Amino acid sequence: MILSVIIPAYNEAKRLPSTLASVIGYLQATRQEHEIIVVDDGSRDTTAAVARSFPGVKVITYQPNRGKGFAVKQGMLAATGDLRLFMDADNSTRLDEIAGFLPFVQAADIIIGSRAIKGAKIAHHQPFYREWLGRGYNWLVQRLFLPGIQDTQCGFKLFSRRAAEQVFSQQKLEDFSFDLEILLCAKQLGYKIKELPIAWANSPSTKLNPLTDTLAMFAALVKLKFSI
Repeated sequence: MILSVIIPAYNEAKRLPSTLASVIGYLQATRQEHEIIVVDDGSRDTTAAVARSFPGVKVITYQPNRGKGFAVKQGMLAATGDLRLFMDADNSTRLDEIAGFLPFVQAADIIIGSRAIKGAKIAHHQPFYREWLGRGYNWLVQRLFLPGIQDTQCGFKLFSRRAAEQVFSQQKLEDFSFDLEILLCAKQLGYKIKELPIAWANSPSTKLNPLTDTLAMFAALVKLKFSI
C-alpha cells in the first residue's frame, strides 16, 4: 500500500528542510512505501529549490500564488498513493501521528486529525483571539453543515484513493476555507469520515491572516449554505 504525503508550501524555504527531514525519517524508519509531493504555491523564495534538494521528493510549482486549498488539490490529484495525506509545511502535526490513523483505514474513507476532541495534545496554543474565532467557526459549522465533527480546519487529513479523486476533483474553493468544502462534499458523496485526536503545536509564523482569512472563511460558510 503506497502512502502519498502532500505538503502545500508558500514561502517555506526556512521551515521546509526540518519538516522534510522529519517526514523522510519516519517513512524510512517504518519502511512505508511512499511518495512525497511538495506543492510550491507560487512562492517568492527558494521553496521549490529546497524541496528538490531532497532526493525522491516530487515538486509541483506554479505562479502566481493561488492559496492553500488550490495547492492541496493539485497535490491530491497528482498523487498515485492508495492512501493520500496532506499535512502542513510547518510540521505542526508530525507525520508519525498517522500511526494512530492506520488501524481505521478499512472502516473509514477519510480520517481527519482533530485538536478539539478528547485525547488531543496541544503543545503550543494559538493566541486567544484565534482560538476564540476558531471555536465560533466550528460552532457554526456543526450547526449548519457537519454535526459531530469538532475540528474541520486541522491540516492533517488522510483520504483513500477513491475519496481523494472524487472529492478534490469537485473542490472549488482555493483558500483556507477549502477544508469545509471537501468535508461537506465527502459527506454528500456518502463517504465515511472519522475524526481522531492528534498532537499539534501552533507555529508563531503561520500564514493565516487572523482578520482577512477568518472573514473569508465565514463568507465561505454563507456561500456554501446557499449553494446546497
